[in-house]
Amino acid sequence: MSGVGLVAVGALKGSPGVTTAALALAAVWPAGAADTGPLLVEADPSGGDVAGWYGLLGYPGLLAWAAAARGGAAAVDAHVWALAGGVGLVAAPVEAGSARGAVAVLAQTGSVPWAASGRLVVADCGRLDPSSVALPIAGAAGVLVVLVRPVPAELARVAGRVEELTGTGRRDCVLVLAGEPEWSAGRVEEAVGLPVVGVMPHHPRAAAGVAGGRFGRGTRRSQLLRAAADIAADLDRRLAGRPAGPSRALAALPSAAPLPAVPPGSLPRAGGRLPVLPGATFTISRPGGQAAASGWVPTTPDREGWQ
Repeated sequence: MSGVGLVAVGALKGSPGVTTAALALAAVWPAGAADTGPLLVEADPSGGDVAGWYGLLGYPGLLAWAAAARGGAAAVDAHVWALAGGVGLVAAPVEAGSARGAVAVLAQTGSVPWAASGRLVVADCGRLDPSSVALPIAGAAGVLVVLVRPVPAELARVAGRVEELTGTGRRDCVLVLAGEPEWSAGRVEEAVGLPVVGVMPHHPRAAAGVAGGRFGRGTRRSQLLRAAADIAADLDRRLAGRPAGPSRALAALPSAAPLPAVPPGSLPRAGGRLPVLPGATFTISRPGGQAAASGWVPTTPDREGWQ
């Protein structure tokens, strides 16, 4: 196991549970070579949730880290709150304006991937809108995890941004399905064009336990955290550069109601159509034109935006 590197978690639309998924992955990540435990960074420009979940007041966090990073990449250690189970937290402020400014500074200075050079960092990047200031953080990740509900419209939306999400094939981008799909994982992969590494089951009680920091033996036996552990093991292998083995969560997916196959190499382009359910098609279009050909790249202090 590696135990070192940057995993970014985000979604394209709605609220499929990105923060809960990111916290669960950090809580059950396999033990690795790093001396420190996993670190959850709330890099969501819309604001943070975890401080509110834990009732943290006067805590260190994203704003202080961003202030220290205004002159360049800054170390994170002084800005971490220790959570249960050995997980560290860099909490974002609740207010979106402050959170967006802090994320922008940390993204421009490369502070988040720098923090991941010696430990496992899971970055909650929120919604990966084309204008999100968190895109450089997602682009610098060793693995980008897109959480998506397995419904036709949302799968079609992801398929329409595959080239952008993968940096035209240079970035390791995977799907985690938020809820049990009606189709086999293989059919979802063929239709969308990205590997499916697992399913986060809809389990409100277990999700509430994750939000409350209850990672003891009882909660670790929950379906949600067992699924998160399988996904984390797969992602850890990817970070280490080893082939990912078969997921126990995927082995249990249903094989009925398959999606229509999409021939390899025929991923949808802007304005194209992708069959997602038998008898249904969805138009794929990219607002503002084509995605940048080079994909997302981390920015530096003297460069604004992303390419």
